[in-house]
Amino acid sequence: MIVECSIKNLLDLVGKKLTIDELEHTLFMLKAEIEKIEGDTIEIEINPDRQDMLSVEGIAIALRAFLGIETGLPRHPVRKSRKEIIVKRGLEKIRRYIACGIVKGVEVSDERIKEYMRLQESLTATHGRNRRKASIGLYVYDALKFPVIYRPERPDKIRFVPLGYESEMDGPTIMREHEKGIEYGPIIADFKKWPLLIDSEGKILSLPPVINSNDLGRVTEETTNIFVEVTGTHLPTVEQALNIMVTALAERGGRIESVTIRYPDGAVLETPDLTPHTMTIEVEDIRALTGLELSSEEIVTSLERMNYDAQAVGKRKIKVKTPAFRTDILHPVDVIEDVAIGYGFDRIEPMIPSTMTAGSLRPLTRLKNKCRDLMIGAGYQEIMSYVMTSPETMNSRMRRAQPLIEVGNPKSRDFSALRNSLLPVLLDFAAKNQHADYPQKVFEVGDIVIPDEKRETRIDQRAALCGLVTDTRVNLTDLMNDIGFLLRGLGLEGRFRFRSREDSSFILGRCGTILIDDEEVGYFGEIAPEVLEAFGIESPVVAFEEFLPESGNWKK
Repeated sequence: MIVECSIKNLLDLVGKKLTIDELEHTLFMLKAEIEKIEGDTIEIEINPDRQDMLSVEGIAIALRAFLGIETGLPRHPVRKSRKEIIVKRGLEKIRRYIACGIVKGVEVSDERIKEYMRLQESLTATHGRNRRKASIGLYVYDALKFPVIYRPERPDKIRFVPLGYESEMDGPTIMREHEKGIEYGPIIADFKKWPLLIDSEGKILSLPPVINSNDLGRVTEETTNIFVEVTGTHLPTVEQALNIMVTALAERGGRIESVTIRYPDGAVLETPDLTPHTMTIEVEDIRALTGLELSSEEIVTSLERMNYDAQAVGKRKIKVKTPAFRTDILHPVDVIEDVAIGYGFDRIEPMIPSTMTAGSLRPLTRLKNKCRDLMIGAGYQEIMSYVMTSPETMNSRMRRAQPLIEVGNPKSRDFSALRNSLLPVLLDFAAKNQHADYPQKVFEVGDIVIPDEKRETRIDQRAALCGLVTDTRVNLTDLMNDIGFLLRGLGLEGRFRFRSREDSSFILGRCGTILIDDEEVGYFGEIAPEVLEAFGIESPVVAFEEFLPESGNWKK
């Protein structure tokens, strides 16, 4: 992401005069780069994981700590406002979460408002997944009457003047005619009711996540007290976006006040919650991962330069407090990376490795390559497909109900799951290539992903080989000969055999299991007509799929 700002404005916030070279070097040490400078305007490219730096205020916080001007945890006191947000029933499946805050005494000017809007848009585009996961609204606090109500409403009953317009519109008209309605309306358009924010006098604040109202949601140069709300489908994302927004406003002289959120199930939250997260890290883990023989004092100093509060606990541990606006701190390794950054990458002296080694292919990679050679020798053509696919391709069309790893917030339904088999992918490929000459013999060697709660990663990633033949007429015996050719070429002569099998994806009586040393390693058969119809394939298909051993060979 690119952050555009005034150089003078940035350095005023930092509190130190820097040459362009000094600024460029310091930003580079923080994983940010200057893209362009024109006069007093600078464009800075921010690393995607540092979403707290998507504003000039966030960049200034990071620079002040790194330069030793204001180290440690930034202090943003939060006072209770005793204002309330009431969440009504019916939002659970639409957009159930909300977090709010108040920032009073904010420095406001035309340029500042543009900066706040840029941060708002940048956060909702990245952290909020284009407003699907979280969207942000800024309002004139002094014009609101609390409590503010967050409730669902029928689209035809929603009427207000949207931001940037002068005439009143109803909900469906906003979706059809307002540029933001056209862009973001599809997020909620399919629901019977849409989320609505109103104050206690019935005045509409916004139609989240689409557009604010033109009166309460129009921040001007006269607005010094700002009400911030974030709605979304994932509570941690919503709260993190609020934390970043209010702390940026607080850097402009604002005083943060919290708001009480009351949910219909009785849950009560006070937001924003800027309480730092606490973590304890082993000194030896820091030394092992960074390769630096740092003392506890050096580690603490390095972390303070990255906006942490840190304290040595004996000689072996460091207790760390992380800022609430840092969304990228998920694991001790993330903190250890910041130790290295705070210490200074430019201070780390490169070393020649003490031992020289030569790389070589893994046994599994060699096995994959041999499988490719044998399949090509048997007249098959290799394809390479995406690991991501859809649940419909994997299960519904295959007449299966096998466990899948699904993406929590996919951009597209067509790429919302990790494949657990190669066969459905090859069938999808065959369906899209029916215009090509027959016979078609294709194969793929690739990884599949299967849920496995016993593993640390909760998944089992396996290598697999799949071959498919489609023609006006197909022969299962010919396919079995191809499988035999493959297995004999892999040195498995006398160790493999076939056994009949029942599988809903295949025609009954025309399906079998591949066994090596009596262990099931795959399956084959003629695809069932119902499956062919689901994929839209008009010609018969025979196919096989087998799983390759992680060790690269089948042990006796």
